[in-house]
Amino acid sequence: MTRFPKPLACVVGIGFLAGTWIGTGCTKSTTTNGGNGGSTSSGGKAGNGGTTGNGGTTSSGGTASNGGTTSSGGTTNSGGAGSGGKTSSGGAGSGGTAGSGGSGGAGETGGTAGTTDTGGAGGTAGAGSGGTGSGGSTSTTCPTVWDWEGSTTDSWASTDTDVTLAVSTTQKFAGTQSLKATIPALTSATDGDAGATSVSRTIAITPPTTTSGMWPGATITAHVWVPAGTTKAWVQLFTLSNNWASWNNSTSTTPTAGDWTTLTFTVPAASAIFPGGINQFGVQFGVSAGNSFAGGDIFIDAITVCGGAQACSGSGTGSFDFETGADGWAFKGASTVTDTVVSQSTDLHYGGTGMGSLKVAMTAIPAATSSSTWTSRLVELANPKAYCGQTVTYHVYADNVTGLSVQPYASANGWAWFPGTSTTLTTVSNWSTVTFTVPASINFLGLQAMGLQLSNTSTTGTYTGTLYIDQIAWQ
Repeated sequence: MTRFPKPLACVVGIGFLAGTWIGTGCTKSTTTNGGNGGSTSSGGKAGNGGTTGNGGTTSSGGTASNGGTTSSGGTTNSGGAGSGGKTSSGGAGSGGTAGSGGSGGAGETGGTAGTTDTGGAGGTAGAGSGGTGSGGSTSTTCPTVWDWEGSTTDSWASTDTDVTLAVSTTQKFAGTQSLKATIPALTSATDGDAGATSVSRTIAITPPTTTSGMWPGATITAHVWVPAGTTKAWVQLFTLSNNWASWNNSTSTTPTAGDWTTLTFTVPAASAIFPGGINQFGVQFGVSAGNSFAGGDIFIDAITVCGGAQACSGSGTGSFDFETGADGWAFKGASTVTDTVVSQSTDLHYGGTGMGSLKVAMTAIPAATSSSTWTSRLVELANPKAYCGQTVTYHVYADNVTGLSVQPYASANGWAWFPGTSTTLTTVSNWSTVTFTVPASINFLGLQAMGLQLSNTSTTGTYTGTLYIDQIAWQ
């Protein structure tokens, strides 16, 4: 059952993999006729010897058996003198990722066949059965990402003001602690006219940690405990992705009352995650269709993540010419900062087509506090549809280049800073080209924003000037 997300939260799940390889030796038998009349020797169990004079008893190979009773024929070449092949035990399989069983021991050759009328020597011994090699068991244990064994909730929270979270020792799936969520009483309506047909609460982390490994295709496993007496409630894991545009959830499950319920969830494909990445992951608990929950504590524990395709993949295009507006580009900063104003303008434009550009008017930008600590202002685009490895091109024009630095950048992996090369403009009132390559190191948390950082590098005076930006593009 898919639940429509609240603006707050969504749930996540985890997986466990293990493998064991067992190697087995081989058994081989070879049939040899002893002398003229000897019985056919069969590899494997000891054969019965023939009568003296015709074919001597044929000794079989196999498990270290002596080939038949010694029967002397004409020449003293006793049949059965040769021992049957001894059974070599297969070597132990090597442990490790895939332990291979030992090879079966090769059978030894029986005694040399006797001359005519001599009891034939034991037939060629059958190969011994190699012992079973003990395959090294491969224990692919999914790493536990959240287990709440510390003193905090590990950044998990709820935007529902009537839900409280705390670390607890009351219930635990593994270890000594888990995450306790105190949920209020919930009642759903039987139809939309009477009220909400589904009522839920969400416990989530926004965004997931960079070490959680939630790549597309990864399996998430989580364990949830609900109070005894809980009936007809549901619980599921979920993600909100691609700059909050994509909601995905696991199968809605009716939890076992008074016990732990295991939930699993597969992280959606790259097309549902990138370029914006996973923004939120969590657990959603609720009731539907006239059912109710009396209220109480639920517990979450031992969330693991396994597998997934570790690649920032996809393709997209972007083109901004600012002919009719700012096209989503804006000043990024505190509302109290009034020295930078961004707007669409027809004062100047780049190239032979169009009339518009993006105008950035800066007034008395404070001096840098040191040669390495500049005073900066940001102009950026939120949620760009750009992917790892793509090159973004900007065209910029400044009427004052003294002390002005222009640096492209990206905010990614949960708003981490990825700066490009800083360019000091040297030609006043002239268009310059600035480029930036979207980093390949962007992970499953995606790309949040891109833009230009405009800095006053002077330590002795303020900066005042107007910058124009036009024909921003990537493909």
